[in-house]
Amino acid sequence: MTRPEVPRLHLIGPLNGVVAPGSYAAIAAQAAEGGVDAIHVRLPGMAGGEIMRLARDVADRLGSDMNTMLFVNDRVDVAMLVEAMGAHLGERSLSIAQARSLLGANALIGRSVHDLHGAIQAQDQGADFVLAGHVFDTESKAGQPGKGVDWIARLASAVSIPVIAIGGIRAERVRAVMQAGAWGVAVGREILAAPSPKASATVIRARMQQK
Repeated sequence: MTRPEVPRLHLIGPLNGVVAPGSYAAIAAQAAEGGVDAIHVRLPGMAGGEIMRLARDVADRLGSDMNTMLFVNDRVDVAMLVEAMGAHLGERSLSIAQARSLLGANALIGRSVHDLHGAIQAQDQGADFVLAGHVFDTESKAGQPGKGVDWIARLASAVSIPVIAIGGIRAERVRAVMQAGAWGVAVGREILAAPSPKASATVIRARMQQK
């Protein structure tokens, strides 16, 4: 088995104050039907058992759908136990090499980055992709202005691994970040809070393909 291609449309959740953990798996499954090909389980500060239960629930909902990959954020141990496709690491998480040693050579490992140096370092350390942000103003980073589309363009031209744009990504902004060189986008609120997660994902996927 070879390492799969990095997904292009990532759903990050659940988000505190947007959707409860107990509702996330069902929403994630609907989003997958609309074209999301990476579902991230992210529960910062939660106990390992809670993260495990949610990751298993999401995995069960996705079933054998090989078009949608499960990632567990930060908790590489949970990713390993639920046989997720990979893990996504923060800048203070385990090293990429440590995560790779646990998950195996064919796992996909991403790293969050916030500047050019971080992206280059992640690439040099063996990351398969980076989540780069935040690109636009977003409620989750209140008071911190977005870095903008030009920043994504500079970052994408500096590394050869896929760059996934994150932060304030709405459907109408997707085409601009793709044209700037992003491999894909990561969203949260835009899908999680939508009346129809499937429809929202479908629209975003279509905008990505207008590149």
